[in-house]
Amino acid sequence: MKLKHLLLIISLVISVKVYSGKDTVIVYTTYQNYVNKIGETYDKMVNYYGTIKMKITLSKNAVETTIKCKEIWGFLYNGHLFRTDARTGQVGELIVKGKLCYYENGIAHLEMIRNGTNHENFSLGYHCYLSTDLSSKLAPFANADHPDTDADKQMKKFKRANPEYADFFKALNKDYSYQNVRAKVIIFNRNFP
Repeated sequence: MKLKHLLLIISLVISVKVYSGKDTVIVYTTYQNYVNKIGETYDKMVNYYGTIKMKITLSKNAVETTIKCKEIWGFLYNGHLFRTDARTGQVGELIVKGKLCYYENGIAHLEMIRNGTNHENFSLGYHCYLSTDLSSKLAPFANADHPDTDADKQMKKFKRANPEYADFFKALNKDYSYQNVRAKVIIFNRNFP
């Protein structure tokens, strides 16, 4: 009988948490603030919008604030780290951290977190990015179905600045789909910790 009561209480607690609609959002203006855990905490992610000039609207004590992502380093949304591409203001969610850091389309991942799904819908922005660590610039991959000369330029700069990743790019075999890039980053980080 006690086990039934315990399970009922746990179910109620989980239900209240799931249906409360309460988020945890912590905004970091700089990488140093992120490292030192100095961020502005908000109660709720109200909205996110924009393509190149992405903005997030957050709420704290029922007061809404809109933030231009280009003006911040990144944010934590319910435990998920999002970084801003300083050049464009788009955001990417950190998926893999290691010798290479790998990010996927921020808008798609915000949707998945908000809706509780695992289906990615990449309709706006770059599909994925790389960086050498959490403080370095994000380098976008051009979307396979939408070639982008700016993304190509940024990736060429990344390759020139980081020749130690030549084997990684060779393994990609010019397949820049996010599924292939993610898989190759995981293998690369496993082999070169």
